[in-house]
Amino acid sequence: MIQFILKILNWLTGQRILAPEQVQSLEHKVQALEHKNQALDQLATQLKQQVLELNQTHQTQLQNIHNGHNTERTQRENEAKHLKTQLEQMQLSIEQVLANQFKENQSLLTQLNWLSGTIAHDFRAPLRAIDANSFFLEDDLGDQGPPDAKKSLGEIRRNGKRMGVLIDGLLDYLRIGIAPLAVQDVDVGDVIRQVIAQDFAFSPIDMPLDLHLQIRGDKVLLQRLFKELIDNAVKFSAPVDRPKVKIRLAGPKAIEILDNGVGFSAAYRDQLFKLFHRLHGNDEFPGEGIGLCIADRIAQRHNGQLSLDRTAETTVAYIELGDLIQPKPAN
Repeated sequence: MIQFILKILNWLTGQRILAPEQVQSLEHKVQALEHKNQALDQLATQLKQQVLELNQTHQTQLQNIHNGHNTERTQRENEAKHLKTQLEQMQLSIEQVLANQFKENQSLLTQLNWLSGTIAHDFRAPLRAIDANSFFLEDDLGDQGPPDAKKSLGEIRRNGKRMGVLIDGLLDYLRIGIAPLAVQDVDVGDVIRQVIAQDFAFSPIDMPLDLHLQIRGDKVLLQRLFKELIDNAVKFSAPVDRPKVKIRLAGPKAIEILDNGVGFSAAYRDQLFKLFHRLHGNDEFPGEGIGLCIADRIAQRHNGQLSLDRTAETTVAYIELGDLIQPKPAN
């Protein structure tokens, strides 16, 4: 009956009129939707809160990282500044040391030049007086003088001349140590061949024609170096039955000079390069113990080294040389 009345009312009003139970059902659905909407609102609020918290956490972390990077960068900048300050101080110290060393070297050079002049002039005057007076005294004695006196006068003159030779050797050694270097490209092989042709043309020397060694050095001093070493090898191998001197390349910057001469005892190796020190008597071999010292000094000035060794009845002179830097012209 209710359904019939509702249909008539729907037809008369043109609107849909619901039954009470339908209205109640719709109200329940509306309430359910409202509950769901509230739940969704709460969930959205929670999500927004979580997103906000996450953003804050993220921002905090980024800020911490940024602050950490800034702190680390600041620390590194401070360390770099400290290191730069230390390097500048070290550079100043090095420059000061070099300046002091240069000043000391200049002072030493002045003293050496003075000493050379003193030796060359002042030391020779007494020797000339000794030699002259010995000669005049010997001449005054004539044939009437005692034989022992004439012998003693001859010994005085001989030793005076030897002292003159020693003075010349000392001056030569000093000059080689302080002489300015004329640096140029040098073929050591050509230098050795020139030395052999000029001073040892008749000596038994074996040297390969293709021996070449290019360095930057002072050609005149290198000629003196190899002249002294070859002379040493030729002189001490002369007494043997079949003297032999061999020159060969021993490395990228090294030369060896070998001879089968009398050599030396290994016990005296440390004394080879001492000035005026001889391992043989004056009557056995000529020389005053200067040549090897000069050769060693020239090798040192060429950033190299010189050594002598005795093995299996063979004396080996090993010479290693370095390149020299072209000196800057004075301003």
